[in-house]
Amino acid sequence: MIRDSYGTDRSGYFHLCSDGALTPQFLLNEDDFRYAFNLVGVCAANCDAAVLSFSLEDTHLHSLMYGTKDSCIQFKTMFETTWAHHVGIVRGSRQGADIEIDIIAVDNKDYLMSVGTYTIVQPTKDGKQIMPYDYQWGTGSMYFRRPGYCQIWSYDNFGNRIPKVRAGDLPKMELERILGTRRRIPAEWLLCNNILLPDNYVDVAHFENIYRTANCFRVFLASSRNRDQAIQESIAAVRGVALEDAEARLHCREMMKEMCGFTDVRRLDAQSRIRLAQQLRKRLRLSSRQIASLVRLPYDEVCKYL
Repeated sequence: MIRDSYGTDRSGYFHLCSDGALTPQFLLNEDDFRYAFNLVGVCAANCDAAVLSFSLEDTHLHSLMYGTKDSCIQFKTMFETTWAHHVGIVRGSRQGADIEIDIIAVDNKDYLMSVGTYTIVQPTKDGKQIMPYDYQWGTGSMYFRRPGYCQIWSYDNFGNRIPKVRAGDLPKMELERILGTRRRIPAEWLLCNNILLPDNYVDVAHFENIYRTANCFRVFLASSRNRDQAIQESIAAVRGVALEDAEARLHCREMMKEMCGFTDVRRLDAQSRIRLAQQLRKRLRLSSRQIASLVRLPYDEVCKYL
C-alpha cells in the first residue's frame, strides 16, 4: 500500500517494507538470502528509483528509496513478481513466502533520518547477534567509511579474499544462473562470491548527505523509542486492517448503495471504482489487497490512489 504527498512525477523519499507476520517462510536459507539480495540489485538496474539503503531478514525487508511514486511501484512490483516466480519454481509452493511490499512516503527531514537508520539497524534490534556494519544482507557497512575499505562481501565464510568479476565478462547463462533471472544488468557491474555488489547501485553519497556528518549518523543509528514508535505508527496506518471477507463485502455494498444507488461493482466505471476504493480506505481503513479485491481493480492501480 502507498501513502504519499508526492505527485506522480515528483521525486521524493519512500520507505519500502514488508510485514513479517504475513511471510514467515520468506527467507529460509543462505541461498534464499543471496537470491533476494541480488534481486534488489536487479530491480535497481531495471527501475528508475534509487536504492539508498536496505536490509533483508528471515521474514521481511526494509529499504529507503528515492524516486517518483511510479518508479517505486515499479521496483516493488518487479521484486514481488520475480520473487514469487522464483519461489514457485524452487519450492513448488509460495505459501508463507509470497511477499507484499508497502510503500510509505517520507516527507520531513527528522523522520527521513530516522527511517534511513531504521532500514539498516533492524537485524540487530530484532535480536541477531551482529552489528549493522557487519551484517552481510544489508547495507549498514557502506556508510561513512574510509576510501578503499574491504567490503564484507569480498570474503567467503572462511575469511578467504575472493576476486571481483565484471558481469559482462561472465557467459550469459552463467550470469543468469547466479542471478536466477534473465533480467539484464549493466556489463560493468561487479560480482563477488556470486553476490551482486551493492556499491554498483546503492547511492551511498545521497544517503550520507541526509546526515551530513558521521556523528549525526551515529546519533540516529542509536535510535530511540520515540523515533521507532513514529515509524511503526506510520507502517500500521498504511497497512490498514483486514475484516472478514463477508463483512468487508457487506460494507462495500452498503457504501455503493449510498454513493450510486446500486450494489453491483461491475456496473461502475474505473473512476467510480477508484472513488469507492478511497472511501473504503477512509472509512474502514481496509488493507489495499482487500480493497483491490472488493472494487475489482489491479492491486498496483489501487495503490496509486490510496
